Amino acid sequence: MVRNTVMSVIRTIFARNIAGNQSSQDLHEKTKYEIIKENKLPALCVNSNKNNERRGQNAMMTLQQIQYFITVCKYKSFTKAAEEMHISQPGISSAMKELERECKVTLFERRNNSLYITDAGVLFLREAKKMQRQYESMESAVKTLSEGREFVRIGLATMFGNAVYPKLRRMFRQQYPEIEIFSVEDTVDALFQLLEQGKVDLVCCGTGEMVAGADCESLNIRESRLMFCVNRDHPLAKEKEVTCEMIGREPLVMLTDQFYQTQRLKKLFEEQNIPLHIIHNTNQAYTVLRFIRDGVAAGFLTTDIIAEDEKLVGFSVPGDQVYTIALYWKKDVFQFSAAKKFIEVTREYVKQIHK
Repeated sequence: MVRNTVMSVIRTIFARNIAGNQSSQDLHEKTKYEIIKENKLPALCVNSNKNNERRGQNAMMTLQQIQYFITVCKYKSFTKAAEEMHISQPGISSAMKELERECKVTLFERRNNSLYITDAGVLFLREAKKMQRQYESMESAVKTLSEGREFVRIGLATMFGNAVYPKLRRMFRQQYPEIEIFSVEDTVDALFQLLEQGKVDLVCCGTGEMVAGADCESLNIRESRLMFCVNRDHPLAKEKEVTCEMIGREPLVMLTDQFYQTQRLKKLFEEQNIPLHIIHNTNQAYTVLRFIRDGVAAGFLTTDIIAEDEKLVGFSVPGDQVYTIALYWKKDVFQFSAAKKFIEVTREYVKQIHK
């Protein structure tokens, strides 16, 4: 249900900001993912006052209520917001009270007959606006698709999926410019859940991190490794190789613990009683790349990413494995034409790189 989706986003936002262990960019990406994985796309605006009244009274959490909240913040007035949204003032007040109950925080305060947004409200507003923009973008895309265009939905493992996806996407668009591609990044566990639920058509990840069962077919694309990586001006860049002890002394930027690569690396270093000095956790491979390129920290990236960036120097991680990047899809499930075409383009890419 959309209600559960929105509340999941809300609770994630507040929990992570209280913990203080993720950037706003990471929260934005999580918010986008929560919207993308939900099939239903409720309207932000409704056509009748009666429907608006009913929604306010029943206090059903929808993206429409997010719009109510944004409008109240815009005017700092329930009355003016109600006028713009074509709903009665009691109806919008009731909707905001229900929103506060669901969030378990106070979003507004009244002082001296004026309405003020609390710190929690400011946080919620920032994320609500991002959610609204993402929804509007998706609404436009879905409208286009409903007019007859094909599309394919692809789930990407944050590190290894992105190692090959940009090239695959470029090849696919050159051959089939009329077909839309929607992609989403997440952990492999989450991506295979989406595949099982029919919310993505394909998943691209490393075989070492996959959790696909016997009901999946796959196409191996290429091998890759996770490398310890530094900026070319870093003192370690002159070394021929690095040890785990040397890595342990460096400030690191890493993906969060929910990612297979991080779990494996931590286990590898724990087995040698070497603590890792992690200064920043993220859900995005791009964030890892920027921290390393800018010399803020060292980190771990795939051989593919390092080979294409002259500012990076990579070293093999002692004891780590070789991964095979592969494309997965459900066995014995009807594949739409667009998904079949993407698989065929991937086969062409594999032939090219193995000539």
